[in-house]
Amino acid sequence: MDLNVKLKYRNGSACFNIYKESPGIYYADLVCFDGDKKLTPPQKITLIRGVRQWRGSFDDADLLNELGRIIEEACSNSSNTSAFN
Repeated sequence: MDLNVKLKYRNGSACFNIYKESPGIYYADLVCFDGDKKLTPPQKITLIRGVRQWRGSFDDADLLNELGRIIEEACSNSSNTSAFN
C-alpha cells in the first residue's frame, strides 16, 4: 500500500508518501512542506501501531496519530483489513 497524503502541520501543509514495511510498521516520507522551514517535519518518519495510539521516530504524538488514522482509514476502505495485517 502506498498513500500520498496532504495534511495541516503547524503553520503550513505537509505532503507525505506513506508505505508499509511490515505488519504494523509504516514509513512516511516527507514530499513537501510549504510552511516555515524551521518547523519542517522530519524527512522520514517511522510509524509503529501501538495498542491505543501510534508511536514512532518523531516525538509529535498528534502528527503520528493523524498519519496513523489516515493509514487505518485507507486499510479499512481498501480491503476491510486493519493496519495490523
